[in-house]
Amino acid sequence: MLKMTKTLCTRSSGGDLRYCQKCSHYKPPRAHHCRVCKRCVLRMDHHCIWISNCVGHANYKVFFIFVLYAVVACIYSMVLLVGSLTNDSLEDELQTGGSFRTAYVISGLLLVPLSVALSVLLGWHIYLIFHNKTTIEYHEGVRALWLAEKGGTVYKHPYDLGIFENLTSVLGPNIFSWVCPSSRHIGSGLNFRTAYHNAVGASMSK
Repeated sequence: MLKMTKTLCTRSSGGDLRYCQKCSHYKPPRAHHCRVCKRCVLRMDHHCIWISNCVGHANYKVFFIFVLYAVVACIYSMVLLVGSLTNDSLEDELQTGGSFRTAYVISGLLLVPLSVALSVLLGWHIYLIFHNKTTIEYHEGVRALWLAEKGGTVYKHPYDLGIFENLTSVLGPNIFSWVCPSSRHIGSGLNFRTAYHNAVGASMSK
């Protein structure tokens, strides 16, 4: 259970503090209730059935690095597979027995769709990191953009700080640690810097 104070909570569209009826607690910005985990998750992205847990503030970078390593491993395995199939000595072995050929065909049939699926997932989360969005915020933003265009206004994601700052907010300020599954930089997850704060800071520095 999350214990939160009102000062750390944003207000809903009706002007009231965001409150979770199921957890009986106020929700900080970017937090959402997970029906599977039955709790509010800070900066929730989605519930992943493959790891049987929510992907959110505490483990988003670890999840992203895991997907990145999985894509690299799949591509490396495909390179090894193709290299083995084109090897002259292996071709001689394949002519003497069909078990090797069957194993490599099955491996290829498994690796190709797995590599494509993981690459699409990796590309999707790279897009989200570039815009400092979660999957939930993306879908909320689609509706907000439609409502803004309908009302003749302009919608901008409030947490989009620019590509580099978005990267550092998720992966960390040290570029050399971006590929390491460490999350010492993430903070409490109760409040987040917005584009509005950047605009105010820039105007005050002039």
